[in-house]
Amino acid sequence: MKWIVAGFVALVFAVLSFNAFIANDLSRQSSGNRLIAMLTDLYGWLLGSIGAVATGVLFAVCAVGIVALAVRDGKQAQ
Repeated sequence: MKWIVAGFVALVFAVLSFNAFIANDLSRQSSGNRLIAMLTDLYGWLLGSIGAVATGVLFAVCAVGIVALAVRDGKQAQ
């Protein structure tokens, strides 16, 4: 179960990283869900504040870090 969750979260960060590298601004879209709207606003703020490339690198590091932490946790349990 840990691997499914880690894989899903890492995939989400990888997609966000790809979208940042191609400068796809998700904040142009609107959602009726307040949580999704808040997250897209945060994503747009990151793109505006630190830039597309830095945001892409940040999300890529988060994706790799999640997988690395899952691997490290699995080795310690054995």
